[in-house]
Amino acid sequence: MTDEPGKDLAPRQPQQPPVPQQPAPQPPPGPQIDPDQLRQFQEFQRFQEFQRYQEATGQAPQAPKQQRAGRAWWLIVLLSPVFWRVLTFLVVLFSAIWAYNHFFGNDDPGDVAQDSGGVTGAAQGLSAPAGLQGTVGMFYKHVSFADTTRACTLFLRDDTRQKFANAYGASDCAAAVKDLKAKVTSVDRYQQVMFPPDMLKTPTTTQVTIDSCALTVEGGPRLGTFVVEKVGSGWVITDWTPSTCG
Repeated sequence: MTDEPGKDLAPRQPQQPPVPQQPAPQPPPGPQIDPDQLRQFQEFQRFQEFQRYQEATGQAPQAPKQQRAGRAWWLIVLLSPVFWRVLTFLVVLFSAIWAYNHFFGNDDPGDVAQDSGGVTGAAQGLSAPAGLQGTVGMFYKHVSFADTTRACTLFLRDDTRQKFANAYGASDCAAAVKDLKAKVTSVDRYQQVMFPPDMLKTPTTTQVTIDSCALTVEGGPRLGTFVVEKVGSGWVITDWTPSTCG
């Protein structure tokens, strides 16, 4: 087998040597970026993009109304356990004060009675001769609690006090009050003495006689007949005798 004619006569192209690859040029070194700062900057960019999205779609958060901000303080107060503890304490305190004034009353001392027979201490003259807050009504109440000082000072004179003590076989008024207290079976009912309507009217005279037989007395003994006189602006017991009904 022979080669084609004239094949060896074609000139051959010389082969070029391979060009060596040059490294890509590097940018000049710049300032180093803190990774934490870069992260914060990227988060800020994302937040700005989120805000722009909300504004574009109408989902931007509305500023709270002034009225809502104004109601926050009382909501906090109502939800505070300290507020409820203080409120409970005040309710209990005022209830106790009311109960004391209702059941024990406030004696209304009038003018100091004049000494006409050896008064030892100031007689407490109340503003009415009868009634639960009157002189006789308060005398029953003081006996129900064995309050010897307040009961005995409603008598104007020592001789009246002694007459009262002698009638119950006691050495003095205070001892008589203590003995009568021992006979009280119900303090609540005994201090709620009921007076007939005519005794509750404003007296037209300065001297009133109140017989315990005319009163409704429960839970303890009847305490005789009182002669009550107005001295100054108050009423005090100027005389006393035992009742026929006990």
